[in-house]
Amino acid sequence: MMTRFAKARGGAPWAPVGSPCHAVRRWMAAAVVGALATLPIGIPKIYAQEKPLRIGVLALGPRWMPAWRCGPLETQGTAPEARAEALDPNVPGLKGDLEKLGYVEDRPENKDKPGRRFLLDVRTGNLEALRRFAQQFTQQRVDLILAITTPPALVAQEATRANPIPIIFTAVSDPVGEGFAQSLSRPGGRMTGISTQLIQGSGKRVEMFKEMVPGMRRVLTMYKADYRVAEQSMTEMRMAAADQGMTLVEKHASNRTEVQAVLSEIRRGGVDGFIFAVDAVAVSNADLVIDRGLRQRVPIFGILDFMAEWGALGAYGPSPYQQGRRAAYYVDKIARGTKPGDLPVEPMDPSFVVNLRTAACLGLALPPAVLHQADRVIR
Repeated sequence: MMTRFAKARGGAPWAPVGSPCHAVRRWMAAAVVGALATLPIGIPKIYAQEKPLRIGVLALGPRWMPAWRCGPLETQGTAPEARAEALDPNVPGLKGDLEKLGYVEDRPENKDKPGRRFLLDVRTGNLEALRRFAQQFTQQRVDLILAITTPPALVAQEATRANPIPIIFTAVSDPVGEGFAQSLSRPGGRMTGISTQLIQGSGKRVEMFKEMVPGMRRVLTMYKADYRVAEQSMTEMRMAAADQGMTLVEKHASNRTEVQAVLSEIRRGGVDGFIFAVDAVAVSNADLVIDRGLRQRVPIFGILDFMAEWGALGAYGPSPYQQGRRAAYYVDKIARGTKPGDLPVEPMDPSFVVNLRTAACLGLALPPAVLHQADRVIR
């Protein structure tokens, strides 16, 4: 019975204590324990020796957290507050889900953690700076490029024509129209990623903004001239504004300095509100827009959820953080050998976020129907 029991467990037959067989088994066990004791404790050698996955990130910026102020400055000579640069939400989203997939950022404090190493090289700047950064990525032969919004994706595509590198994009409204993908289901080539469908919600944002502030008549918006995505967004916004009896005051800006000039229009008695168009320049300068709106007590309506978190009255659109999370799965599949062109472009659903703290600052009582529609309310 004992012999059958030992064999059923996959081990050697039972041997009585003191028998030669028992002595041999004791010697073998001691040898195994001794060998294990000599192995290094910590990260397995396979991970220590494997080359880290290098990911270059391109984004317009830099972007700064707006300083919360309810109302205008009491004196014009007040010194500006020191503000911290805000990391694009795509980046922490990407890092978080890469770690869930078993990847470990290549940092000294992570040396004992098991997992495939990855390095993030995050570069922000205007288009001229991004072109330099993209060229550096091609020279360094990074393994992947993450391009956040359409302009950086175009820069990455152009810079890597001679040195093909897989490109994952996020926050791109029209991947097929921009030439990033042959189709959403099968992109082909070496680009794929997350589509935000922002253009399709342009008219709805105008309607939602009017519902939040019924007395609104003149609304300022801003976008880069000759930017195809912004022009498509404006077509829908103009139609919706006309239906709502509103006038859109349209201004152009192609850099941070020009944005600051346009924002002088945001003042009490000047316009009744500001609404973001689908425009990468405006989005990358959201801190300036929201800060100005809070100072002048003029409501702002955004196209990405974090804008409401920063102080916009409301926002209707996708979450950049969630986009970054989804991008992690593209990184993992490509790192394992899947071709980018075989990975379908994934659409990102919008959400409606309302900031009641901002409403109180502006002295607005939002209609109950607005709060019922909201996916998230910031109090």
